[in-house]
Amino acid sequence: MRMISDISYCSEAGDRGCGDLYLPERVSTDTPVALTIHGGGWASMDRTSFAGVAEFLCGLGFAAFNINYRLLDRGPWPLCGDDCLRAADFVLNGTFPGLDGCDRRRLFIIGASAGGHLALMTGLRLPEEKVSGIVSLSGVDDMDFYPPPGAEEFRLRFFGGKPTAAQADAANPVKLVRASQPPVLCTHTVYDTVVSCDAAESFVARCREAGARIDYFRYNRSGDGHCLWIPGSSPHRLLPELENAVAGFAAACGLAGERK
Repeated sequence: MRMISDISYCSEAGDRGCGDLYLPERVSTDTPVALTIHGGGWASMDRTSFAGVAEFLCGLGFAAFNINYRLLDRGPWPLCGDDCLRAADFVLNGTFPGLDGCDRRRLFIIGASAGGHLALMTGLRLPEEKVSGIVSLSGVDDMDFYPPPGAEEFRLRFFGGKPTAAQADAANPVKLVRASQPPVLCTHTVYDTVVSCDAAESFVARCREAGARIDYFRYNRSGDGHCLWIPGSSPHRLLPELENAVAGFAAACGLAGERK
């Protein structure tokens, strides 16, 4: 694996518009490309917190573009979502030479927590033929379940004021569900203390009602927060059962080979 760091996909955003490209040892016209999106409540953290996921995907044979995006201190929704769409366009249609030789016809998009929300909002807003699969790890898959009751101040910060019903719907992945959408994998522990598992359950139910391709991995790990990471791993590495779920989903999408 090799990494090309600090690639600008959105110059006006400065460092928040940069990403690191992780490339497997061998790149060919069959090498799929992933967009990896960190969490942090849309308000904190950066791409280094998701580097372990990019490395894991490289081990599956992906090239992975691990991005920053502008946080709420720079502006409310849809700024962060628009940045992710810019990053997707950079990969799919840009001219960065490091991506030469990869299969850029379609994009695999994965994120965790707030990044799971952004992965869904990115993948479900792109043309369907441009997306090979979407993964939301402990994501805010239905905004009706986040923020929790009593956190109205955060909701106002996210939207930059009290949203209209149309504005709230436009930021909610569950409102974008349709039968023809790309394949989606949602994972969530029932013991998540940050984002209720109900958000995933609601999204999955809506997908099934619509006849959309949806995979759901529900697990019973308990602990602090989302229970996503191997304790003490640096960079953060997903729990083995989550890596297996992602690898199986990618293989079912026809994208990844054996771990390297």
